[in-house]
Amino acid sequence: MYTVAIVGLGSRGYHTYAKYQHEHRETMKIVAIADIDANKVLEAKKEFNVPDNMCFDSAESLLSQDKLADVIFIATQDRDHVRQALIALDKGYDILLEKPISPNLDECIELEKKVKETKRLVVVCHVLRYAPFYTKIKEIIDSKIIGDIVTLDAVENVGYWHQAHSFVRGNWRNSNTTSPMILQKSCHDFDIISFLLGKKCISLSSYGSLKYFNSKNKPQGATDYCYDCPCKSTC
Repeated sequence: MYTVAIVGLGSRGYHTYAKYQHEHRETMKIVAIADIDANKVLEAKKEFNVPDNMCFDSAESLLSQDKLADVIFIATQDRDHVRQALIALDKGYDILLEKPISPNLDECIELEKKVKETKRLVVVCHVLRYAPFYTKIKEIIDSKIIGDIVTLDAVENVGYWHQAHSFVRGNWRNSNTTSPMILQKSCHDFDIISFLLGKKCISLSSYGSLKYFNSKNKPQGATDYCYDCPCKSTC
């Protein structure tokens, strides 16, 4: 059995990866948790029966302790990943690291060097390549039964609610404080394309704009936030 510490109790850290314990109690036990939201810590503490002294109010608080588990899941905000992972590696943890690693190339290189230095594992959560759907496609491509792949067209359809909630008003609304959307949202696509074709990317370009979500299209009478806005039912 592997013991696990989790920092970042959001959609991925808590509602996806932590839930694995319920189906695989013989292989995983959550022994320490951390989040800046006290309510999330309390909820996870109750669900996974984590002792009070193993609940922390930040990733930094947890990482200031001696090693608490075999593995640490780092599911915090994008620009926190590498800084926290470097500390965790020095503490002796193997790491499950939420994607993207970092929007900063130098940080990615620094993390790679630290992995080699500490001889620990860092697994990045590019999960699509493990889905039966994609593993079957990979098998077909590699078999050459359909010939050589000349072009590949991949479409990432982001739901309007996800676009608005996450990339206009949410945690990833500003690439200067987090990651640009093409990295945060589409790094899964980059990984699965590279995996399927067995080739590395040579060049990349990106463009976009806030064509609709701007003050010009703000409904008359709208307030700054959705929760108290009189237009929210028709917006």
